[in-house]
Amino acid sequence: MAKNEDLTDQLRLDIKLQLSRITKANSPHIWTAIHKRDGSLNMMGYARIEGELIQKIVSGQITPAAAIPQLEMEYDLM
Repeated sequence: MAKNEDLTDQLRLDIKLQLSRITKANSPHIWTAIHKRDGSLNMMGYARIEGELIQKIVSGQITPAAAIPQLEMEYDLM
């Protein structure tokens, strides 16, 4: 069980790192979802995006860096 928790923690840290690199210019939908109007972090939005990314990463066997642009494209098509 500890190994699964370690993998989960590592995945979440990698997602956090990748999300810290996005900007309003390169991923406007995700940026808006995880930030409040004043630019501070929206924890509910962050948790939602993190969950969507985890599902995409696990189901598609891709990295967080690859999952973020895919998710942004999906939001763009909505």
